[in-house]
Amino acid sequence: MIKVAMIGAGSVVFSKNLTGDILGYPEFKDATFTYMDIDEERLEVGANLCRKVAKAVGANPKIEATTDRAKAVAGADFVINMVQIGGFNSTLVDFEIPRKYGLNFTIADTTGPGGLFRALRTYPMLKGLCEDMMKHCPNAVLLNYSNPMSMNMQTITRTSDIRAVGLCHSVQGTLNQIMGYIKVKPEDVAFVCAGINHMAFYLSLKKDGQDLYPRLFEAMKNHEVYRTNKVRFELMKRLGYFVTESSEHNAEYNPYFIPRGSSAVAKYDVPIDEYLRRCDGIVEEFDRMKTVSRNDEPMSVCRSHEYGSTIIHSMVTGTPSVVYGNMPNKGAIANLPHDAIAEVPTLVDRAGLQFTTVGALPPQLIGYIQPHVTQHELFIRAAMEGRRDHVYQAAMFDPLTAATLSMDQIVEMCDELIAGHGGLLPKLEAKTLVPGSGKTFGAIDPRDLRASWDAAAKKANEDAITQWQLIGPFKSPKAGEISLELETPVEADFLKSKDGGVDLTKAYKDGAETLKWKEYSADKKGRIVLDRALTACEWCVAYGYTEIESVHPRETVLTCGSDDGIKIWLNGKVVHVNEVMRGYTPRADAVTVQLQAGINRILVKVDNYTAGWGFGVGVPKANF
Repeated sequence: MIKVAMIGAGSVVFSKNLTGDILGYPEFKDATFTYMDIDEERLEVGANLCRKVAKAVGANPKIEATTDRAKAVAGADFVINMVQIGGFNSTLVDFEIPRKYGLNFTIADTTGPGGLFRALRTYPMLKGLCEDMMKHCPNAVLLNYSNPMSMNMQTITRTSDIRAVGLCHSVQGTLNQIMGYIKVKPEDVAFVCAGINHMAFYLSLKKDGQDLYPRLFEAMKNHEVYRTNKVRFELMKRLGYFVTESSEHNAEYNPYFIPRGSSAVAKYDVPIDEYLRRCDGIVEEFDRMKTVSRNDEPMSVCRSHEYGSTIIHSMVTGTPSVVYGNMPNKGAIANLPHDAIAEVPTLVDRAGLQFTTVGALPPQLIGYIQPHVTQHELFIRAAMEGRRDHVYQAAMFDPLTAATLSMDQIVEMCDELIAGHGGLLPKLEAKTLVPGSGKTFGAIDPRDLRASWDAAAKKANEDAITQWQLIGPFKSPKAGEISLELETPVEADFLKSKDGGVDLTKAYKDGAETLKWKEYSADKKGRIVLDRALTACEWCVAYGYTEIESVHPRETVLTCGSDDGIKIWLNGKVVHVNEVMRGYTPRADAVTVQLQAGINRILVKVDNYTAGWGFGVGVPKANF
C-alpha cells in the first residue's frame, strides 16, 4: 500500500481536502499518511481533521504525525509540499517595505518582489526537502503546491534529480468560470491551455468542433459579466486569449493597471492588499478548524478540484489521465526557453508524468510571459550562486516594479527587503561589480507591522454588517442548473410582507429537509461563508435577513460581495440583482440606496453553482 507524506500539513484545510480526495479512491482506503509540520499545534489539528475525513469516507488509513521531515518522507511513494515559509509576518514584510517606495500589490505570491522574496526564503527549505527525499525515498514523486510555483519548481529541478510536478487549480477553476459566462458545461468543452503558472492562456476552446471564443467575446459586452473579471477581460480584449489566473493576480503581472494610478485601480476593481485580507481569513479559518478537529460532529467530504489525487491514482493503477502540470519546458512550448517552467497538458500513467507538445505560442502571449520567465531564471541563479545582483535584476525585469520605480529605488528596496527577511534567505554574499544601494537597514519587528495592518483592516471593515438570520439551502429541481429566479416558499411569504420583514419563526420543507432560520455572525470582515453557516451545497439558493437602524432618512451606498449570484431587497423593494458565477470579493458590487428613518430590513438571496458559496454586505455609518 502507498505512503503519502504531506509537508506543511499545518495548512489544515488543504491537507484535509487532499486526504479526502486520495481516500475517495477505493484502492487507497488503507494507505499510510504521514503529516509533517514544524508547528505542533497546527500539526495536531491537521492530523485530527484527516482522521475525521477517513472516518467520514469509511476508510482505515494509517495516520502518523511528526515534526521530523526526514522521518516523514522515509519510504514515501508520494510527497506533497504545501509549505509557506515565514507565514503572515513575512508576507507583511513583502507588502509593507515596497509600499514605502510607492509599490502596491494585490497578492504578491507569484512574481515581482513579493513572489521573488517568497521564493528566496523557501529555497533553503525546499532544497533541504529534496535532499531528504534523495536520501530516504529517491523514487518518490514530489507534488508541489506551494507558490511561487515556477520559482519553487526551479529550486526542485535545478538542485535535485527528484521526479516532481507543480500543481495549481487555476486551469480547471477558470474553465468552469468562463463556461458559466456562456452557459456551456465545462465537461463538454475540448480545450488546450499553455503558458506558465498563473499566466497560461486558453489557446483553444471548442464544443462539438465549434470555436467558443466568439461567444466569450460577446459575453464580455454584457456589463454584468464584464464587471466580474475586468482585468482579465481587458487582457483578452487586447491579447485575444483568456488567461488562467484571477484578475486580482494578473493586475500585478503587467504595467497596465496598478501603475496607472488610483483612478485605474478603481475603474478595474483592482483589490490592493487582497492577500493580506485573505491571511486574516486564514487565521480565522484555522480557529474554526481547531474546534472542528476536537468535537464529535461528523465531517462532510466533497472531492476538490485539485489534481494531486488523480496523479497518484494514475501512477499507481496505470489508469491514464490528463492534468495541467508545471515542469521544465524541454520543448513543449517551442518559443519558451528549454529550462523554463511551463504549464501545459500533462499525460499521467504508470510511466509517470509526460508533457504534451503544444508548439509555439502566439508572440503576444510570449511577450506577456517572457519578463517573468527571466525573473525565474535570475531567481534560481541568485539563490544557487549567492548573487545579490541577480536579486536586483529579477526585480528590475518585473513589469509592475519597472513601471513604478527607478533602478536606484529598486536596488534600495531589495536591500531593505533582504535585511527585513534576515536569516530566512539564502546567503547572498558573492562578489560582483554590481553595487548595492550603500545603505544599511535595521531589523524589522513584525509585531509593529501587524499592529499597523490590523488597525487599517479594522477601519476598512467598519461598514460590514455582521449579524444575520440565515435559511437554506433550497436545492434546484434541475440537476446542474440554478438561478436567482428559483422560486421558494421563503420568497412567497416575503412578498406578502408589507414592510419587507420576514417571519423568523417559520420553517419550510425542501425535499426531505426541514429548514429553519438560524442566527449567525459574519467574520470580522463581514463575510458569511455559507459552507460553514449552513452546509456545502451546489445548485442551490439561500437567504440572509438582517435589520439596521438609521436615525434619519439618508441616501447611502450599499456594497456587497457574493459567491455566486446575489439579489437584495431593502424594505421590500429589489435594489440589486447580479446573476453571476464568481468567487467572493468584498465590495464587488455597489448600489445607491435610500434608508428610511428607524428600522431598515434587508433580505439577501444567494445562489451557488459549484464549490463554495457565501456573501457579505456593508452599509456606511451615518456621517454626522
